[in-house]
Amino acid sequence: MEARSFSLFLLTSIHCLQCISGLDFLSPGSSLSVERSSDVLYSPDGTFTCGLYQVSPNSSVFSIWFSNSSGKTVVWSANPLHPVYTWGSKLTLSPDGSMVLEDFNIGQVVWTNNVSSSTAAQQARLLNSGNLVVEGKGGIILWESFASPTDTLLPGQSITATMKLTSANKLLVPGHYSFHFDEEYLLSLFGHDKDLSFNYWPNPSKNIWDKLRLPFNSSTGGALDSLGHFLASDNATFTAADWGPGILRRLTLDFDGNLRLYSLDKVEGTWSVTWMAFPQLCKVRGLCGRNGICVYTPVPACVCAPGYEFVDPSDRSKGCSLKTSMSCDEQKVRFVKLPHTDFLGYDLGPRRFVSLNKCKTICLHDCNCVGFAYWQGIGDCYPKSALLGGVTLANLGSTGTMYIKIPKGIPVSMSSIPPSQPLGPKYIPNCTAANKYFMDERKTGQNDSKYVYLYGFTSAIFLAELVFIILGCFILKREGRQLRGVWPAEVGYEMITNHFRRYTYTELVTATRRFQDELGMGASGIVYKGVLKDKREVAVKKLADVNQGEEEFQHELNVIGRIYHMHLVRVWGFCSDGPHRILVSEFVKNGSLDKMLFCAGSLQVLLEWKQRFTIALGVAK
Repeated sequence: MEARSFSLFLLTSIHCLQCISGLDFLSPGSSLSVERSSDVLYSPDGTFTCGLYQVSPNSSVFSIWFSNSSGKTVVWSANPLHPVYTWGSKLTLSPDGSMVLEDFNIGQVVWTNNVSSSTAAQQARLLNSGNLVVEGKGGIILWESFASPTDTLLPGQSITATMKLTSANKLLVPGHYSFHFDEEYLLSLFGHDKDLSFNYWPNPSKNIWDKLRLPFNSSTGGALDSLGHFLASDNATFTAADWGPGILRRLTLDFDGNLRLYSLDKVEGTWSVTWMAFPQLCKVRGLCGRNGICVYTPVPACVCAPGYEFVDPSDRSKGCSLKTSMSCDEQKVRFVKLPHTDFLGYDLGPRRFVSLNKCKTICLHDCNCVGFAYWQGIGDCYPKSALLGGVTLANLGSTGTMYIKIPKGIPVSMSSIPPSQPLGPKYIPNCTAANKYFMDERKTGQNDSKYVYLYGFTSAIFLAELVFIILGCFILKREGRQLRGVWPAEVGYEMITNHFRRYTYTELVTATRRFQDELGMGASGIVYKGVLKDKREVAVKKLADVNQGEEEFQHELNVIGRIYHMHLVRVWGFCSDGPHRILVSEFVKNGSLDKMLFCAGSLQVLLEWKQRFTIALGVAK
């Protein structure tokens, strides 16, 4: 009897180890899902893992990540723009070598590797290099993940003329920066902002010889070796500060547009930066979007140019827009002076050895000119067609000053640009600060006369300006409170507002009579009965212990908003005001199913076994 029990225990233990050990390869007809922890592929040395990576509790992306790094650092993703519903979705390897990822919720294929080969697939494996390959007979590679990188290059992985890296945020959603070869076959960093596309590394203002690059090479390619040295066909090269063998590394284009080389501490599981393209992050062009300016406070921060406001206050990288439309009439515009500030690129044609007044006149007469940079003392004038790549520093290495054209109707009595202070205290807006950046277009701006006029003008209208300042601070504070909740800013999130609406916390307090009628309590919060303005009865669930971030909560809503089923309660909307996270769903007057099943309380209705079987079958479906 004891021997039989021991044998049973041994078999059970072996089965459990197999359930959590993962797979060495995926054979044709097999699939990976997220329900079972064993449905992942491991590289032979255990460095990398491949499977359905959960970006939120209910959405997953087919990815490859470092097994032993903190936070599961993802190095490749297949479907970042189309995450699948976590439960029921799966990736399947077909006999012809195609890998197919199907979303269980919508019943559609969201990604495939598009393999078209007459050779039958033998298996899919994750190599020690982090490369996921589909092999045919004789070890022929039918497809590999190294041929379609996302935001990361691993040692031994090449980047060619047909490949590019694209920045991504922590939810794996692609960003606005890319790393690839340009039309001259130079490996470069690019930014994309609406209708603008620009190169910002290597420095576009330098000629090809200063860049130490070799254009129009007959072969294009670049790779990071195992020692930490990168070399490309155009002579682009850099080396890790901890150069040497035995270190796990990755070259990643981060969401902020900076290209960084990382090394892994195997003991702590943390990453350290051993090289970066921009030691000063504000030099990344487009970091703050169009009409935005990057300042050190002392950490990099984004502010709007005077006369502009943020397109999306919750995501300042999207840039700023004018508060009112710009006129081509010279009599209806003026200039705002921004010392130690420059906007990189988009010059309408530099002018040499001209006066400040002449430079101003050139910009006034050109309707496409939105401002100009002027170098006092050397007379360099740079009219701008777009304000992109704004940066302000205490010392730019010159006396350059930026003058921005704005409509006269916009009051700018004080500066929205704090002085850059890399070693100073953290920036806090000061609504009582005096204006140091206003310049009237009727003056020449020479020597001290402009300052005399400036101080006299400021003193004359001080009281009126004070009213504008106080009113502006009040409006900004009120808008800040209104915009703290969830807003359709992330890619793919706009679909939510088409299915259900966003409620304010005040609306739900009124609908539930201050949360008086409690229906029940679940693991994630308390449910109250409420009545909306349109007389619909609803169940209002206050979520408790919501530790996930705002972006993860948005992804949760994205998944919930796409779920429609005849046997499931319909979700009508949500609330995300400040700390409050609430779901508004359809009210079921007969109460919870468990009362019918277990005869809870005074309810005496019991279901027959045939009805119970039908319910169980419906739930399973």
